[in-house]
Amino acid sequence: MPYTTVHHISPSHTHEKLESPSYSDLVDVFEDRMRKWLLEPALHLLTLEHGDAPAVSLVLGYFEGIEIYCSGKDSKGASKESFRRGFQRVFRTKPENSHLYDEIVDSLYVQARCGFVHDGLFRNRVFFSDARPEALNVTWPRKDGEFVKDGHLESVVINAARFVDGVVVHFNSYISDLRAESDPDLKANFLAAVELKWGLNEPDRVIGMSESEFFSNGA
Repeated sequence: MPYTTVHHISPSHTHEKLESPSYSDLVDVFEDRMRKWLLEPALHLLTLEHGDAPAVSLVLGYFEGIEIYCSGKDSKGASKESFRRGFQRVFRTKPENSHLYDEIVDSLYVQARCGFVHDGLFRNRVFFSDARPEALNVTWPRKDGEFVKDGHLESVVINAARFVDGVVVHFNSYISDLRAESDPDLKANFLAAVELKWGLNEPDRVIGMSESEFFSNGA
């Protein structure tokens, strides 16, 4: 019995692209998936009324994922730490602000990333506003007009358009560096992540029915 075997593994590529893939083929598929399944939909959401929150929720998945490809290591059992490292690759900070930065990333992971994934909603310390041009603004406790050095973050205010733009800028740079092949470690880590995540050496997964059965809508 014939089986349906031709299928898309990204918006622009069918499975043939990965049958005997070159390094360039792998980068092509990775870029196509990330741009058309993640970044372009997020940019489109920004054009819609009330689209800021879902746009941010979509790109929050970028940080843990991109860290896997940049480091060549799985995030299993270390999701929060991978999210933190990936976030730091996109939005850098000065070492003297490390305590504040850790609080921001922890808040985004718990309040935004986990809030949306587990609750379907952002939690109570995450807000959205385009009143300021920065991707992120935070409120922090003060005493006698001075920031409390060891205080804890009160809220994060996200400029959704700038936040998504920061992710897009990072991805553009990362893809450019992958294609340049000038950094052996970057290339090796990318290939290690592909080995971890793509199952290229696993047996083919086919749809266990004929094409006519598959497209018959159960009739």
